[in-house]
Amino acid sequence: MGKNSKKKRRARKHTKHHIRNRVRGGDNSPENIILIKNEKHECWHTLFNNLSFLEVAMLLVRTHNFKNKTKLTITEVEEWTTLAKNAESHTHD
Repeated sequence: MGKNSKKKRRARKHTKHHIRNRVRGGDNSPENIILIKNEKHECWHTLFNNLSFLEVAMLLVRTHNFKNKTKLTITEVEEWTTLAKNAESHTHD
């Protein structure tokens, strides 16, 4: 991506984020795109690279379990999974 493309993207307040990224077969259909603030988009990719919402939720559960030396209950994991799946199917700011 050229310097001009990056400058144009930074000038916008929002950017397109693929729910299923293109590397994993996602497309540019409206159902697969959410608009989020540039800063949030950059933070997402800095922290999570190309992980999906569900993969991030699973990573957070594993991190929690390791850090706290306790396991989340099945109910808590299911709640997190539901939240992640809902996030994948809705448009966010």
